[in-house]
Amino acid sequence: MASKDLYAVLGVARTASADELRSAYRKLARKLHPDVNPGDKAAEARFKEVSAAYGVLSDEKKRKLYDEFGDVALQAGFDEQKAEQLRRMGGAGAGGFDFTDWSERFGGGGGGFEDILGGLFGGRFGRRGPRRGQDVHAELEVDLPLAVRGGTTSIRLPRGPVEVRIPEGLDEGQQLRLAGLGEPGEHGAPHGDLYVKVRFAQHPSYRREGDDLHVDVPITLAEAVLGGKVAFAGPTGEVSLTIPPGTQSGRSFRLRGLGVRTRKAQGNLYARVVVVAPEPASDADKERLAALARELAPLYAGDVRGKVRF
Repeated sequence: MASKDLYAVLGVARTASADELRSAYRKLARKLHPDVNPGDKAAEARFKEVSAAYGVLSDEKKRKLYDEFGDVALQAGFDEQKAEQLRRMGGAGAGGFDFTDWSERFGGGGGGFEDILGGLFGGRFGRRGPRRGQDVHAELEVDLPLAVRGGTTSIRLPRGPVEVRIPEGLDEGQQLRLAGLGEPGEHGAPHGDLYVKVRFAQHPSYRREGDDLHVDVPITLAEAVLGGKVAFAGPTGEVSLTIPPGTQSGRSFRLRGLGVRTRKAQGNLYARVVVVAPEPASDADKERLAALARELAPLYAGDVRGKVRF
């Protein structure tokens, strides 16, 4: 954007009102949006250019600085007070102050001018000193067992895969900082950092709520009626669950200390039993099951759905 007139990018006059800017932007955005021009790189680049121009001109303060100082006001670290000093020293051109020939007009003077020039962008104008590399941000999807138990995985970046250590009890949305794995610095300055935001992949059986884990455990009709012990795969190995006789489908059992362990707490595991009906494979088995169901029907006391209300 530094080489183009932002008003020309939007096709409006420098005196355009906020409504005129908004109207021009919306018209161009509808025409150039990537959804309207899939795969058109030129349209995509133009859309970004238009959006960037509107982002400056729709902001009252940014527009004022751009009108006064031109493209230089858009650069990171711009100091309005320093720029005003330089403008008084060098005069202003049409559409903003012309910074292109400062070094030729004032470069030999040194002293106060160079102090001001160096301060305009926090010491980054002209001869640059060491500058720390940019931080890099990325997202990583991890499965629930890895987030609960901890371990290592990798993330693929443009420069290749990077190993990421996942701490035990990691929270979803937590951001991990990998020091020194960002962009390289300038003139011997250190690299930036890599920040990895973690999200959880959906688990087929378990879900996490805070430090607790929840799971549905299927049981047979016989196990629900007669009771007994059932076993299933838990986060730390096989879990044994005692089912009392006459257990109803949907009953939840709390298993202390089998949830997520963090530095502050130890969560629980909540196992909800779900009674599963048999699935007979043959016609003879289907008829046998139907006969058993008819025998069981009189054992229900009253309407099983009688408590359902809205």
